[in-house]
Amino acid sequence: AVKVDPDQKESTFQALIKPVSKISPKIEAITGIDNGMVKDAPALKPTLEKFVEFCGDAVIVAHNTDFDVPWLMTSLIRHQIEYEFKDSICTLVWARKHKESSCKLGSLTKKFQIEHTQAHRALSDAMATKHVFFHYKQLNAFKTPVKPLSEYIPLSERLINTFKDYIQP
Repeated sequence: AVKVDPDQKESTFQALIKPVSKISPKIEAITGIDNGMVKDAPALKPTLEKFVEFCGDAVIVAHNTDFDVPWLMTSLIRHQIEYEFKDSICTLVWARKHKESSCKLGSLTKKFQIEHTQAHRALSDAMATKHVFFHYKQLNAFKTPVKPLSEYIPLSERLINTFKDYIQP
């Protein structure tokens, strides 16, 4: 995650988490993260607690919040972690409003000449998303696509009921 304070000071949060099952070759190929990299990583709950502390009451900005945010909310609900953030902004929605020829994060970073050297790694994607966010914010052509996180809770509850519990011991 990347947090930008009102005075434009940036801070980052990055962590690997020990998964409950082996990383598949497909995911390893996409992310570059292998099983050896996470064998001694911390569990999900303490990492989520640190992430929530890092975020504070910041607005969550992501490229495709409709995918990422329900999984975040599901994890927070399952682990009974309280959080202060209330809203999200989706740069994918902004790209669609601008009728971009391709709304993929990688396509947008190429178009806007944004460095994005490690696509599909969380911090690299977060930095790229930050730059896309500020690009659209500066254009000011469309209203910022803000969505309350509370709108994701029904989906998160369905995910909890559909997918087995992945809370680590």
